Amino acid sequence: MTDPRPSAQQVATVRALYAEGRAIKDITAETGFSAPRIYAWLDREIAPDGTVRAAPLPRRRLGASGARDPDLRRRRSLANRIWRAAEAQVCEIETRLAALGGAPAEAERDARALAVLARVVRELAALGAAARKAAADDAAPREDTAARDDGPPRDDEDARGPADLDSFRRELARRLDALRGDRPD
Repeated sequence: MTDPRPSAQQVATVRALYAEGRAIKDITAETGFSAPRIYAWLDREIAPDGTVRAAPLPRRRLGASGARDPDLRRRRSLANRIWRAAEAQVCEIETRLAALGGAPAEAERDARALAVLARVVRELAALGAAARKAAADDAAPREDTAARDDGPPRDDEDARGPADLDSFRRELARRLDALRGDRPD
């Protein structure tokens, strides 16, 4: 049976190629090692006396988004989880409304949940737009910012929310009452 351990020279070659910035698939093609084996030897090296010791090389993983900032990855992960939760909540509310078997208290609770979800979705969209703009600004070559005109700031009701919250609540209550009145009890 052959020894599965590569030679010290093979391990040194793998580690040097990785340190140079070569892609794992290129290292695999050049050395014949599998990707898991390459990663295993990136964390170890063979000393001249043949002993294996831990000596991990720093990873250059980029993650799914290509971002190197761990805080940015955490924020994106949180935003994705919130999107999924909002979608699940909307589906649940749509199912209950389709059945039309809910009591007035349930309809009011659903309306509040939808209002909160709408606000969350609006804020997530704003965060996404800000992140895309920041990424574009980082990727774009620097120019004189005084010469660039991004146009006037947006000023629509969707971005601000209702101007008069009390009138919005009254209108929402009126519409809910109308919905309840159309439904047989």
